[in-house]
Amino acid sequence: MKVTFLIPPSLDGKPAAERIFGCNYGIYTQQNIFILYPATVLKEKGYDVCVKDCPIEKVNKEKFIRYIKKDDSDVYVFYTVFLSKSTDLAARNMISKIDSNSKFIFTGTEPTCNPADFVTDSSVVIRGEPEDTIEELVRVIHSEGDLSAVKGISYMKDGGVVDNEKRQIIDNLDLLPFPDRSLLKAANYHNPKLGLTPFTTMISSRGCSYNCYYCVPNSLDFAREIEFKRHDPKVRKPPVRMRSARNIVKEFRILHRQGFISISFLDDQFVWNSRRIVEICEGIKDLRLEWSCLARADHLEDESMIKAMAEAGCKYIDIGVESFNQEILDYIKKGQKVESVYKAVELLKKYGIEPELNILIGSCPLETKDTVNHTIEESMKLDVDYILFSICTPFPHTTFNEIAKKNKWMVTEDYVPIDPVRQSLISYPHLTKDDMEEIIRKAYLRFYFRPSYILKRLRKLRGLKDFLNKIKTAAFLLRRR
Repeated sequence: MKVTFLIPPSLDGKPAAERIFGCNYGIYTQQNIFILYPATVLKEKGYDVCVKDCPIEKVNKEKFIRYIKKDDSDVYVFYTVFLSKSTDLAARNMISKIDSNSKFIFTGTEPTCNPADFVTDSSVVIRGEPEDTIEELVRVIHSEGDLSAVKGISYMKDGGVVDNEKRQIIDNLDLLPFPDRSLLKAANYHNPKLGLTPFTTMISSRGCSYNCYYCVPNSLDFAREIEFKRHDPKVRKPPVRMRSARNIVKEFRILHRQGFISISFLDDQFVWNSRRIVEICEGIKDLRLEWSCLARADHLEDESMIKAMAEAGCKYIDIGVESFNQEILDYIKKGQKVESVYKAVELLKKYGIEPELNILIGSCPLETKDTVNHTIEESMKLDVDYILFSICTPFPHTTFNEIAKKNKWMVTEDYVPIDPVRQSLISYPHLTKDDMEEIIRKAYLRFYFRPSYILKRLRKLRGLKDFLNKIKTAAFLLRRR
């Protein structure tokens, strides 16, 4: 039986959606290991598995139709996020018209959130984490067996949607197979902040224990969270689960043998405790790989840990700054002091790790043009190489969505897919949608197209491929504005 994990070309007239975090249209391409995990599970069970990433393979609509006409897959799996919903549903319809016997599995944030929008007689939804469900589901589909016994799925029966009993979250992540990157064309993926290729991604934990009211975690964690809250709405988040340091080091060494030289961790919060991080770093520093991660500023205060990370090849860390106004941080339940950002950036720079600052505009009614300008000014004073400016978006299943609807801050009745790095669904009386979109446009131009910044980046280039990747990223930013 052949199962294809399919990322179709954009079919809705918009750029291809970024599916790892699922809340914007990708500036650059990273391997989506959230697809590779369930694909690897099936491959290890003996199924014929293919991963088809049409955007990275430059497959347009016409080529996609030709591919489907020749393809002999029995089941197609879509990993769907909010921004890819219309494209993935259109792709399913196209495939069904070509081969009415095809079966479909949808997983990811959007199917978990709204399974009824995806379920048909030929389509089943896996809610939450897919790894413990997908092999059982594919086996039942293959044998035309009874779907009612498969936990964690939604399916069609007698014209209605059936939501089966939830499947428990995966407790021991070490038991999962390492994602089989040979299923993807590794050479075509890159991260311009890590100039070296071949490049891949990893994840060392699932979940985040903090309660930022706007937060959309990575797409796997968000699906996990949505499914958890569906059955226990009084508990806002499922518990954090971490892979052991030994297991992470083992995967690093496998990747080293496979020729990968740069890696991005996709954890929402990589640094949970210093001891674990130092153990990982001690186990990989001899490999001389470069890597990056995401972390809260208030978890980057242990100097010995930062030193160990630098010595082990950590090149940059994404930090969720959001705002340099403490009242705003308190309102959005960030649980962090502004001062921690300055301390973290100083410490990272001391050891040669580049901070990337993530700035969030319009996250609450306390935001004004003055607070936005202050945040932009402070972020630029820190003299970092990368800043991601976004407009706070009321994504479904976030507290911000609930509050925005209640207070009528949204310009639409409900969430609609937009690109948060240039569009707003929020408008306040004193800070309108148009205001924020103009502010963010100018912020990007002001930061990334300064002559001093361009010269600084040129001095740090690490070869022709690095140069070309950065040119592509800059061109994409210009196109978006």
